[in-house]
Amino acid sequence: MSRVESLPLANGAPARRGHVALLLSPHWEPLTGGGPDAVHIELIVIRSVTRDGRVRAYEEMWPGGRPTLVAHMAWNILDVIDASVLDPDRAVEIARARTYPDSSQVRRWSSLAEARADLRPARIPAS
Repeated sequence: MSRVESLPLANGAPARRGHVALLLSPHWEPLTGGGPDAVHIELIVIRSVTRDGRVRAYEEMWPGGRPTLVAHMAWNILDVIDASVLDPDRAVEIARARTYPDSSQVRRWSSLAEARADLRPARIPAS
């Protein structure tokens, strides 16, 4: 099995450093209701790309986040969805404000519909 060093965006668009994307990962957690088809959706900021526009490293929303290499997490990534229609600063602000009660831990979304609804205020108006 070869090592995955980078991943393309799901829509085939070239990834750009500083843009945001939605990362889908499996969420199998029988004790809390996460069945075999359950997923986590989290906002990421793209920090490193390959010459052909694939994501090489990204930053998660938890406080003090640092770039994470795709090569270290590819086994746990189902898809990377382009979110370049969002203002990165506003999207990060929204994602970091979404925490568990009485905690600073950032809470992931459980569906794309939920993520899109929460991130709607960060959408860049079409010109």
